[in-house]
Amino acid sequence: MLIVKYTKTDSACYVSHVDTLRTINRTFSRADVEVDYSEGFNPHMLVFFSPPNAVGVESECEYFAVSTKDDNDFVGRFNKNAPQGFVAQKMWVADKNPNLAKEITRAQYEITGFGIGKAGVDRILQMEEFNVSFKDKNGEKTKDYKSFVIDVKIVGDDSICVTLKFGNENLRPDRFIDGLNQNFGLPKKDYKITKKKVFVDDVDVDDFLDKFVK
Repeated sequence: MLIVKYTKTDSACYVSHVDTLRTINRTFSRADVEVDYSEGFNPHMLVFFSPPNAVGVESECEYFAVSTKDDNDFVGRFNKNAPQGFVAQKMWVADKNPNLAKEITRAQYEITGFGIGKAGVDRILQMEEFNVSFKDKNGEKTKDYKSFVIDVKIVGDDSICVTLKFGNENLRPDRFIDGLNQNFGLPKKDYKITKKKVFVDDVDVDDFLDKFVK
């Protein structure tokens, strides 16, 4: 089993999770990587992904695990055949799937946009509630996301770093920004969002994998 960390940047950040699965599978085929398949009536490649990234959010920390013994220059072959924006960074060899889709619990994002760092948004950590109104398929809703905000740091006048719950319990960064619009009067405009790290509780996934493979 190979576990691969890869980036999803530039135009690749607009590729949906379903299309990402297809893209990675096609990259294996182009790179002539021999991937193991499941058994049964409808066999499929044994590839397992970390929790889905929100469309439009660049990421420096996506992961997949693939069942294969074909690890000869895997990173180089992958990068040679992957579309622009998909770049393998490092690889681990493990005896089994670490099930990162279940294990990952939080994500760290860098959010940049004019004036976002000057609005005092780190006050969220002292607020009793962080209510966000939004629409879904069931209509208009308001939810208190205070417990989903782990940390907020001001990086500069136009940049903040936030850590949010991610995985089974999830606060999307775009919905977090909606909350900033509603609670701090920030203008509704485009902000650049980059996912920098993901964690298993408070352990960086890279460190988690280093221990997992030992």
